[in-house]
Amino acid sequence: MHELQQKLARLFKVTAAEISLEPLQAGLTHKSYCCRIANQRYFVKVYRPVHHMAVPVQRINQLTEYMCGQGIPASRVILYSPEFANIVVHEFVEGEMHSGAYSQIAAIAGLYSRLALLGMECSQILSKPIYLSGINDVLTQIRSFENSAVTVEASIHAGMLALAETVLAALQAGIPDTGLLHIFVHDDFSEKNILLQGDQVKLLCDWDSYRLKLLNEHLASTAARFSTERPLMGELRQDKLSCFLQSLQPELLKHIPDPGGFATLFPYWATLKHLRTYIFRNSLVQLNRMDLKPSLLEWPLQHCNWLIDNKHIVSDWVYRSLKPG
Repeated sequence: MHELQQKLARLFKVTAAEISLEPLQAGLTHKSYCCRIANQRYFVKVYRPVHHMAVPVQRINQLTEYMCGQGIPASRVILYSPEFANIVVHEFVEGEMHSGAYSQIAAIAGLYSRLALLGMECSQILSKPIYLSGINDVLTQIRSFENSAVTVEASIHAGMLALAETVLAALQAGIPDTGLLHIFVHDDFSEKNILLQGDQVKLLCDWDSYRLKLLNEHLASTAARFSTERPLMGELRQDKLSCFLQSLQPELLKHIPDPGGFATLFPYWATLKHLRTYIFRNSLVQLNRMDLKPSLLEWPLQHCNWLIDNKHIVSDWVYRSLKPG
């Protein structure tokens, strides 16, 4: 931490003794700190060092600046220098993570709508074969780890593999041949990256994973995540799921022309986020982070199994929330 203080002192043009740092919850690709200088506080993000860091970090900074200009409460950059390419200083925002409170869901869904509609400015329509080939790649990758020493637990791996096979088969049979709308969107739109004051969203942070995603898949996984009692804990609550879906802007819902088809496949689309990131999450736990095994492996598997086991109930909830009138 002393080395970080020295670098921040150069950025702020103060002495290291004037800087105090408090570690915050670490992300998967970075560490975060609350930095205090005199009476001012800042968020400091320190990316895990990799080669050629400056270019991607500068792109993220440009993206967040654009989002702020569009009314999205993105992380506002205060200081950055390519000299310390993996360090970014952001404006400090008071707030707390989403607590699971029902009263906060409408504001979160409203933010999601604005973000998704902005992402449609660079939307693409991808074919069914291209989309399914990506899912098949996920299945192939999971299969390649079977009976491997790098899997944390055989039962978890078997469960994820069974889920991947079930999801691929359902989507092969069920998704339409045309009109698969992909938009650019924040792909870690979760409680970890949202700060609220009461029922108002004040910050959406960690824009490292802004990428092209199928709207139906991303929307389903996001709605499901914010519809549990706590994130990824327990079954979905119908009232939360309905609130999230009914709080989406009508302009966004126009891009889901077939509510019945979306509802039928909702449980499968909602699991894909966890299947796509399983190998990565497994590798993190494997690297001496067994303390993360429940949150990164066990809870997502339980969440996904519940979605598939209760697919007819969940699909009915979704359809009732979206049907006209």
